[in-house]
Amino acid sequence: MRKRIASDDELMSAAAGGDASAFAELVRRHRGWVRSLAYAFVQNEEQAEDLTQEIFCRVYDRKDRYDPEGKFVPWLKRIAVNLAKDALRRGKRREVLSWDELDVEIADERAFDPMEALASDALHADLRDALQTLPDEQRLALAMHYFGNMSLQDIAWAMKCPVGTVKSRLFNGLRRVRRTLTEQWENEGENDDR
Repeated sequence: MRKRIASDDELMSAAAGGDASAFAELVRRHRGWVRSLAYAFVQNEEQAEDLTQEIFCRVYDRKDRYDPEGKFVPWLKRIAVNLAKDALRRGKRREVLSWDELDVEIADERAFDPMEALASDALHADLRDALQTLPDEQRLALAMHYFGNMSLQDIAWAMKCPVGTVKSRLFNGLRRVRRTLTEQWENEGENDDR
């Protein structure tokens, strides 16, 4: 007979009761994606590791306040995103996203998609520069969706806005990146013709 695996809520309740091994299990379960999300924001291995530790310290500090309703992952994501945004505000790093690990599928394959251009190292810098032109809300929504693998609902919860606003930020962010790259490449083409 298999041993039943405790839910995240059960582990948080046990951690609140002083069970250190329960909290260690939560960290083991979720550390990988939390660290990936932190890295997407700070773009530095060492800072991502520090931020990951800070995130789990915050979770531990608030373990008594957690209300177990089966929403541990969204709660953890909100803490992670808020602390990552704070790290950016503190000026730890200006470049928000790494393009090295991005793997995106866009439904409309007929339109030019700058995310697909990531396959070419020559376009890497252009894409990063284009992303940096986005307003923070669009850049953060893209980071959470494409690096944190967060659902639209989880992003809305983390950013404290409606799902429709998240969709709009993602759509407008991708559209602005496309437009910026298209204009840049058209200008480069005109310069090459001279």
